[in-house]
Amino acid sequence: MHPHENIERSLYHFSFLRDIKVHGIYYNSFTRYLSLYPFMRKEHFHDFYTILLFTKGQSNIRINNDSYEVNAQTICLIAPNQMHSFEGACDVEGEVFFFCQDYYVEEFSFIRLLNIFSYTSSIGNNTGQPCIKLSGKDFDPLITILKSVQQEYDTSAPDNNAAVIIRSLLNIMLLKLTGLYETGSGKPNINDNTLIHSLSHLVESYFIQEQKLGFYTSSFNISEKHLNDICNRHFNCGLKKILQDRLMQESRKLLLSSELSVSEIAYKLNFEDNSYFTKVFKNSTGLTPKRFRDMHKKLIP
Repeated sequence: MHPHENIERSLYHFSFLRDIKVHGIYYNSFTRYLSLYPFMRKEHFHDFYTILLFTKGQSNIRINNDSYEVNAQTICLIAPNQMHSFEGACDVEGEVFFFCQDYYVEEFSFIRLLNIFSYTSSIGNNTGQPCIKLSGKDFDPLITILKSVQQEYDTSAPDNNAAVIIRSLLNIMLLKLTGLYETGSGKPNINDNTLIHSLSHLVESYFIQEQKLGFYTSSFNISEKHLNDICNRHFNCGLKKILQDRLMQESRKLLLSSELSVSEIAYKLNFEDNSYFTKVFKNSTGLTPKRFRDMHKKLIP
């Protein structure tokens, strides 16, 4: 059950952003973003990923009912479905960068994405640390990457490669952030890192034809419990959910980028029949595959 199940919630999908320039990503200054969407100051959550980089001032933001001080050279990561508010953030300046899971996973590892954003949540004995204060030597490369993102975003056009370039810049940023968050948390160990790296490649190669956990546990010669313990420790979910989420990401991609019928997509993704695919997809997204296609395809430039 979601920790905020019993309170009134405001869930925002990416489509609420009226000034998007590149499909799947959004960039703006923090102050301009809040001036365009003042209702986002209040407690809310959404289904996309957030990177906030603060450059001036000092204030507080709330994430999952905890208050975090932010000032110059603070970076904050907010994962999907994490409740947060900016009502206390009145005297800070910075940059806002949103991106959808499907946008990143188009080229890069879903497990890498889960890994870096798992640092924002309290998992097991690890205390979540969504916001970290950076030294100058760590902050400067990140702000340089973010300014490159801004340049590509502001000059994007249908006939250039802005979306592809920004995705590569985002991947570089996430790789750098993984190192910074790992250093501050002490969460991972070398053995886990090696297994996660191998698991990432294995999932990307076999997630369609191999949805049963036995294939992956036998590949590493470890028990299902051990592998799930590692996944829960690093990603706050078991391997079964990782595999299903990756499969659903692929199904959304095919619905939006191909003319295949729902039945053809179900067959391509190794579902036993069309009705079961529709059931799993609706449980994941809240929409039938046909409804998802009808709603979202018109949003793609």
